[in-house]
Amino acid sequence: MNKSPLARINTAVILAAGMGVRLQNVIGECPKGLLEIEGKSLIIRSLERLKSEGIDRVIIVTGFQDTMYHKHLEPLGNLPKIEFIHSPRFAETGSMHSLFVAQEVLQDDFLLLESDLLYESRALTSVLNYEGPDVVLASGKTGSNDEVYIYGINQDKNHNYETSSSIVSGDIVAISKQPRPHLQIQGELVGISIISQNLFRRMCALHEENLTFPCSNHYEECISEVSSELVVPYLRIGDLVWTEIDDQFHFDRALKIIYPRIKQQETSNKTGL
Repeated sequence: MNKSPLARINTAVILAAGMGVRLQNVIGECPKGLLEIEGKSLIIRSLERLKSEGIDRVIIVTGFQDTMYHKHLEPLGNLPKIEFIHSPRFAETGSMHSLFVAQEVLQDDFLLLESDLLYESRALTSVLNYEGPDVVLASGKTGSNDEVYIYGINQDKNHNYETSSSIVSGDIVAISKQPRPHLQIQGELVGISIISQNLFRRMCALHEENLTFPCSNHYEECISEVSSELVVPYLRIGDLVWTEIDDQFHFDRALKIIYPRIKQQETSNKTGL
């Protein structure tokens, strides 16, 4: 079901401040979002998908090698309007601080993405069409070796996230890389979410309350903590094709497995097969 026009998300935030230390043997001193798959960078792929979904404005929070993003993107047309926000303490902070420094320019609900993602188009479509002020996208089992798990409720106990290809939703109890033996895994965090102003302000307040430098706090950890007092839904697409690219293993997997599957699927969609 589509959102009403009044609820339409017009702004996206791409978190692109990270140093990508584990990927330097692949891209050297470039930020992760500039990694190319078949001659096109990850960030341009996201920007093109955002444009096709009607997103008018994209805020890119930079840190490491920020001028590279400016040089890479500023000459290009036919993309959403881009605004750059620099996080000066990127080397000693996590992704929540990148989001925190963009507070003043974020006055409406927004779509949140990570810069190192390669994903099929329905990832965005499904999130943008979700009914409700907030939603965190989850997938089935990826085998990425760097999983961040979403633990939740409102899930059929016989519905195994590792094998199910269905689309289900529920409420987040926790988001963590660490095992939570008393909770059930509902999916793996993709890195695409809709964040309402209500949720965003609570996340920022929590971050500011605990802010010291260095600070490795990540946005998903804030969502996890806030979910104890605010209902934050997840949406799991069991057979979603996607990957983050954080290291050599992820890069090789993206080239050999993920990108060919995305191309095949989207070619089939275009031809109606």
